[in-house]
Amino acid sequence: MSGQRLGLQSIGSEAAVSKVRPTIGMGILSWRGAKSLDYALKSYAYEALFSYFDACAIILPEPDTAVKQAASQHPLDIYELTQNIGIAGGMKTIAQKLTTDYVLFLENDCPLIESADEARRQIDMALNVLDTDVAIMARLRSRRLPGEHFTTLEKYRRYWQNGTLPKLRRMLRPAKAKRLSGTAIYASQAPAEKHPQSIQIYTGDPSGTSYLVNSNVMPWTNQSILIKREIFLEVILPYVESCPLRRPVNGFHNIEIALNQSDFWVKSGYKIFCPKGLFTHKRLEYRGYA
Repeated sequence: MSGQRLGLQSIGSEAAVSKVRPTIGMGILSWRGAKSLDYALKSYAYEALFSYFDACAIILPEPDTAVKQAASQHPLDIYELTQNIGIAGGMKTIAQKLTTDYVLFLENDCPLIESADEARRQIDMALNVLDTDVAIMARLRSRRLPGEHFTTLEKYRRYWQNGTLPKLRRMLRPAKAKRLSGTAIYASQAPAEKHPQSIQIYTGDPSGTSYLVNSNVMPWTNQSILIKREIFLEVILPYVESCPLRRPVNGFHNIEIALNQSDFWVKSGYKIFCPKGLFTHKRLEYRGYA
């Protein structure tokens, strides 16, 4: 199934010829985790990141006093919810509340670890890539320091590092080895040379450190992504919401599971833009789950 059949080209056609900078919103989902939220928001404020965006919103399901206090210190439109609606529901609410062309989705434990100049450079570059339909979304989680719970990196090394055992794994499970190959952008000095059929250097980045990765080797992620709001609401979410609940999280749809276990994403023909990245994953307290 091609990206054009799923509506990527048609939705992006007007933006592709526009010379006006598209509008961009920052959307943060924060359930509990006041310490992590405070740390992340202060990292944005320190580099004046809020001022880059046309709108900034935060969704607070079941907020306590500490969470509300942390959010109130920054230029955010705050939306409090009386109950938890899950990650899919939270992301949907963010996209509905923001009216910008693009949305940067963040969670409360995604602090910025690059400078203001580097953040603006990468986001400007990502907007250009997405607005010309070169890719469907941009991953902005740092490749240098991806942070906690980045388990895919160890899986990649089990199959693709040097040695007899990884080679044997590739021989026995070639399909899994291929699916993991996109993670080379986090693990290899020359990922496009190692996996040329799946990873291409993005020539529009003078630093030569950005890549376009095929969706058949790069799974969807909810964390630190930039995507056209219309595509998220009209293409991604309708598919997710039509899927049976497989391995639901607290009874809610799981976008990552729904997409990454389906031909919808894997065979879509989409590309994901992956610059060096801006945000890490740093959780400062236990929130009742891993």
